[in-house]
Amino acid sequence: MKKIIFLMVDSLMPAILEKGFQKRIIPALQFLRERGQYRADCVTVFPTMTASVDSSLATGVYPNVHKVPSLIWYDPVQKEIINYINGYKCVSRLGLGKCARNVLFNLNEKHLSRSVKTIFEELAELGLTSASINLIIHRGLARHKLDLPVYMKWISGIKGEPTVSGPEILTLGAIAYPSLLQHKLKSYAIGLTKLCGINDDFAIDVSADLIKQGKQPDFMLIYLPDNDHKIHKKSPQHGELPLIQVDQHIQKLLNAYGSWEKALQENIIIVSSDHGQTHVGIEEDYNINLDHLLHDYRVLQLGEKVSGGHQLVVCNNERMAYLYPLQPEINKKIVALLKAEARIDLIAWKEDNQVVVMEGGSGREMSFKPNGPFVDPYGSTWALTGDLAVMDISLKGQKIEYGDYPDGLARLYGALFSQEFPLIVITARPRFEFKSRYYPTHNNGGSHGSLHKWDSLIPLIVAGDESGSSLPSRLVDFKGYILNLFKSHYLQ
Repeated sequence: MKKIIFLMVDSLMPAILEKGFQKRIIPALQFLRERGQYRADCVTVFPTMTASVDSSLATGVYPNVHKVPSLIWYDPVQKEIINYINGYKCVSRLGLGKCARNVLFNLNEKHLSRSVKTIFEELAELGLTSASINLIIHRGLARHKLDLPVYMKWISGIKGEPTVSGPEILTLGAIAYPSLLQHKLKSYAIGLTKLCGINDDFAIDVSADLIKQGKQPDFMLIYLPDNDHKIHKKSPQHGELPLIQVDQHIQKLLNAYGSWEKALQENIIIVSSDHGQTHVGIEEDYNINLDHLLHDYRVLQLGEKVSGGHQLVVCNNERMAYLYPLQPEINKKIVALLKAEARIDLIAWKEDNQVVVMEGGSGREMSFKPNGPFVDPYGSTWALTGDLAVMDISLKGQKIEYGDYPDGLARLYGALFSQEFPLIVITARPRFEFKSRYYPTHNNGGSHGSLHKWDSLIPLIVAGDESGSSLPSRLVDFKGYILNLFKSHYLQ
């Protein structure tokens, strides 16, 4: 039985990958492409942020079902902003301990809905083994002890020997790792400068060691974050060198088998991404300052406790943001204010079971809801009214064709209905990014979060599958695709 390795390369983009193929500077990825299937137009979920995307990857459903709205969101029950460790200043204001508890425990144990199963849980039920290497979503049937640094225990208030759920093998850098890999910690994972082992070196070295020691599970999901950090800093225009470095890591993984051909004899190898990135303009005008735009309202500030005087909560996710009106009567006023800002691309909110979408600047509107007469390319049916150009949608008879917002209806619906609480979603136009006090910005660098195709299209390479199964077209379908590879072709 062949095993499956899934390499999740953060911010791996089709355009940069295509240039790498043309220049023949990425031999490992070239090898996998030539020995398998490839598509450059897979669609991720929305918001195009790691927490919501990885939750959909693991569960095979949109945020309206798995209930993780994004990397940063507001919990109206606990009355607090949830941040899964994004932005040093932002985390400092909210409290490192609180953010650490959310990402280490609450994300998998509480926030991720129990109504859906992760791929690790389903594979375990099939009698197959799994490994999650540094992935933020890792809920499984096994329990793993966390080895928190003393300073993190002190800051977070976490006592004793805490455990988290995961598959049979789980690594979260130096915080969770199998005892057989303990010797790796000194070189790759000591200290915050190495992000406690949440880096490509550690992930690949751990994975290669599992292979060499004969400990490789049936399914291994490996998260490689470094490409994302570099493109945030340098922009997608300078993505070639980070891509070469990604390829070098994949070469090391393939070399663990003795030969690349042997790697494909023993495995199906999948390479994909969680989202793309957009180059943000260098001038300050490319920052849409939400503090200035909403200055007439009493907005909850980071570190404050919600009180009766607060009117609005803003959760900035780079090129998208969630706005939570705490007083229902201000909803329409907020929308009218946002409509006047032409740098805002889309403004969307819920009305009963439908979604209303407005274009920033023009105020043009459309609305939609599921189960209507029109069919999109993925087989979902929708009722549509208004100016469909707002979401760059065209109709050919009863068939929906997407333009700049691929799978836009299901993805936007998934975000808005990820919470029952009233909320407004806003996205920035290409080249623009939202700015809020203490949140990171990326002028002349890369950013993501929006519904636009630049943030949303991801590549997919599958090598080693002799069955010729057609490739999925959306990240939300990856889980089912992988389970079918095991069920249909290798469990018979």
